[in-house]
Amino acid sequence: MKLRILFGAAVCAVLSAQGPNFTPPNPLYGAVMRNDTAEAKRWLAAGANPNEGRLAGIPPLFFGVFHHNLELVRVLIENGADIHSTDAAGSTALMWAAASEKTTPEIVEELLKRGADPAVKNKQGDSATTWALRRGDTPIVAALRRTGAADSASSRLAVERALALLQKSGSQFVRVSGCSSCHHQSLPQMAVGVARAKGFAVNEEISKQQAAAVIATYRPALELMRQGTDRIPDPTIGVSYALLGLHAEGHAPDDVAAAMAHLISTKQRPDGSFPSLPARPPMESSDVTATALSLRAIQLYGANPEPAIAKAAAWLRTVRPRTTEERAMQLLGLAWAKAGHPDGPSDGPSDGPMMSRALLAEQRADGGWAQLTTLESDAYATGQALVALLESGQIALSSDAYRRAAGFLLRTQLADGSWLVRSRAFPFQPLKDSGFPHGKDQWISASGSSWAALALAMGEPTAARPARELR
Repeated sequence: MKLRILFGAAVCAVLSAQGPNFTPPNPLYGAVMRNDTAEAKRWLAAGANPNEGRLAGIPPLFFGVFHHNLELVRVLIENGADIHSTDAAGSTALMWAAASEKTTPEIVEELLKRGADPAVKNKQGDSATTWALRRGDTPIVAALRRTGAADSASSRLAVERALALLQKSGSQFVRVSGCSSCHHQSLPQMAVGVARAKGFAVNEEISKQQAAAVIATYRPALELMRQGTDRIPDPTIGVSYALLGLHAEGHAPDDVAAAMAHLISTKQRPDGSFPSLPARPPMESSDVTATALSLRAIQLYGANPEPAIAKAAAWLRTVRPRTTEERAMQLLGLAWAKAGHPDGPSDGPSDGPMMSRALLAEQRADGGWAQLTTLESDAYATGQALVALLESGQIALSSDAYRRAAGFLLRTQLADGSWLVRSRAFPFQPLKDSGFPHGKDQWISASGSSWAALALAMGEPTAARPARELR
């Protein structure tokens, strides 16, 4: 009896005036809803309008896509169906075709051939490529890529979303912590610097504030740094990242930057390496990371850096990396050393390709990289690997590896502009909430989002016009 009452109530709700009405608005619409191609052809031959009538804001053409019926799609378009029509969310038939997990590439190709625009975005800012990439690197994604502009539009939107969030949360981190950091200042600054050069809109006021915050963090220790103090924790990574971030923001050499570089230089070992404090993986856990970053920091702001760089590069060539972080940083360190000394010591002609092959061999079937072989792919490892491969010139933007990796980043970015990365570090520091998403994982997620945005920005062409400023 209870089941009968519940069923009756459900039927009454559907039949009431408040329930949705799925009665086809006209016979042609009914035919396409039922996937009856023959009946649709009869009504079209009789003069029915293929653009007339909507249910829930959906035009008739969309039902040909929903049913994966290429013949029905063709006959509707040939009889005047508007290929550019949208549903209530601003999505096109091409977006629906790209989002389907059953639609064959032929329907996407047909829509493109008939003039559907892959660059159009719906009200949420998503394009056909955005939706297609959420299903992986599929034949539909390949069809959209052949149009030439599909990936670029999605990549630019992804970078813009990430930068806006990173800059906003970076300012908040300074307010709640009273200092600067690698995860909320330096890495975001590196991403902002490349994005600015590529013509992306950035908030220049926040950029100036962030650079000032970094200098303000280290200026009180000016004399201690000149003396090579041990009071500053893990300078080969923390201070080195700070200098890379400042350089990305165009900070000119000054007394503070020189003292920071000097402090780093005092930590170099006789074998050329720089030590790290192995307590906070992946960012602060490896001598490879410390050596690559220190090499670059000294190169940018140090006095007479060549001997230290040569020794560091020589050590990096001998390392056998254990993690994706170490593979990427080894490649980056040697690329920086070679770029700074084109006429001096460099990695051998086979070192770059050999190291890049080892890093590329770790790329997963989903297009991403994992921090460890036992973990899933994430934005931190994927973005960092791409940056290393691009910076070293060991991968082309047209390569399958780059496209697959970019596709992984595009489909795993969240709507707020972030990427979620799970923390591997033991939480010995109190969490300072910056407002960046993901709670206890927010610091590493900000780092991963920075690497991802940096990698995608590096893959973009330089804009012909200067970037506008965000406020």
